[in-house]
Amino acid sequence: MKAKIILWGGVLAALATSVSAGPVRVEGGLIAGAEKGGVRTWFGVPYAAPPVGANRWRAPQPVAGWKGVKATTAFSPACRQTATWIPKPQSEDCLYLNIWAPKAAKGRKLPVMVWIHGGGYYGGTGSQAGYDGEHLTRRGVIVVTINYRLGIFGFFSHPDLAAEGKVDGNQGLLDQVAALRWVKCNIAAFGGNPDNVTIFGESAGGESVAVLTTSPLARGLFQRAIAESGNMAMPIDGREYGWFDKAKADADGVAAAKALNAPHLSDLRKLDTETVIAQAWSPRPVVDNYLIPTDMAAAYGRGQPARVPLLVGWNADEGKDLAPEILGTSDFSLARYPELVETLLGRKPLPGLFQAYPARTDAEARSAINRLTTDYWGWRMWQWAKLHKNAKSGAAYVYEFVHVPAEPAKPCGYGCGAGHGAEIQYAFDQLGQDPRQWTQDDRQLAGRMAIYWTNFAKTGNPNGRGLPVWKTFDGSDASVIRLGSDAEVKAAPPLPDYRLIEGQPEN
Repeated sequence: MKAKIILWGGVLAALATSVSAGPVRVEGGLIAGAEKGGVRTWFGVPYAAPPVGANRWRAPQPVAGWKGVKATTAFSPACRQTATWIPKPQSEDCLYLNIWAPKAAKGRKLPVMVWIHGGGYYGGTGSQAGYDGEHLTRRGVIVVTINYRLGIFGFFSHPDLAAEGKVDGNQGLLDQVAALRWVKCNIAAFGGNPDNVTIFGESAGGESVAVLTTSPLARGLFQRAIAESGNMAMPIDGREYGWFDKAKADADGVAAAKALNAPHLSDLRKLDTETVIAQAWSPRPVVDNYLIPTDMAAAYGRGQPARVPLLVGWNADEGKDLAPEILGTSDFSLARYPELVETLLGRKPLPGLFQAYPARTDAEARSAINRLTTDYWGWRMWQWAKLHKNAKSGAAYVYEFVHVPAEPAKPCGYGCGAGHGAEIQYAFDQLGQDPRQWTQDDRQLAGRMAIYWTNFAKTGNPNGRGLPVWKTFDGSDASVIRLGSDAEVKAAPPLPDYRLIEGQPEN
């Protein structure tokens, strides 16, 4: 999903402090970070060799060693990308991660939370301000954020790549696996427990979590999974959506190489970064029979998913942000309404759907499309939890974020209200990154969600003393928690009849 990720204050600057944290020995050598207010940080830690030159489009390679103590007090450049909301510096040399840990973590075995940023696989970075791990760290966990290759550098297929080996089309996802392996091997030096790792992400980061739960390459690298507003292919009338077919991906790669006048991989690797990124590219994961051996639903059907507790959910107004991206248009006129519904669902809708989402005017058509898109997005998360429960893969917890945040000082477009990505600053308890007139309801919800998330990371169960009870998902509406103020939760409408979206008869 080509979903933008909201920036709160841009990309974080390195912590201004004269106190050093470290040195800590990791793969490659010694690193020294910084310390401020009882939180230690290490920014720009390499977890793989630079994916440049001959390493472009290869699987992530081992880190080269260094002498002395490497300073890790500043974020690395973001991965080179076409997204306009991430400022420079950007570089192909971007396989670095960032760590937040309590000062007293050394010698302990704290839970570890590894954040995978969203951005439609074409944008984003682990150093966005809203992903600052300080406040989660103060709740007794270690937070790691990562960069991974994006766009044409992270999701490029070509027949020459297949001839080199198994890596063909999912380089960015392989980077995520490499980062998790780095955490497994090195996080104990920071006071983390390598056998208690939670992966969590939003949008394309949530989709990545879905991939990792079904990929054999990631097995054993994490013990819990959280996905916010992002999932991969779910079955609709026996078909799958969200993947690129390998043959199509290779054909696209050949066409791109031809357009660049560099037909072979060796020619492509000689091109400079800006020439390559100027080539139009739509990044999506590929069923490569290696990282992704089969579709997600089939993986669950065969009992192949990781058996880990799962926490998933969506926001109450995703549609206003996602409908234009999914449908490729902002023309939601009444005349186009039936066509757009069929495009969204990938099939002809059941007759009852138009009764549930009526439209008689252009304004009603826009509202209906937005609402149906939100419900479609919610159904994807619901269906994932249902598959997880039915496969006995571990407890599942499902939420709907119904809170409407305080209005920003400037006009707000993407992700406002309970839109796509609105929950992130609450889950990280980082309202301070966004200068709004936050209310007591905002602050209370941010604290509550951060506790839910960190409790889940610690035990696989989000519940705790003083919190509203979050039931284990059993397929009923009552087992989906609404996250918002008391008034918002009480006013939230019933969940829709997902059978209409699945394509099942109503009776």
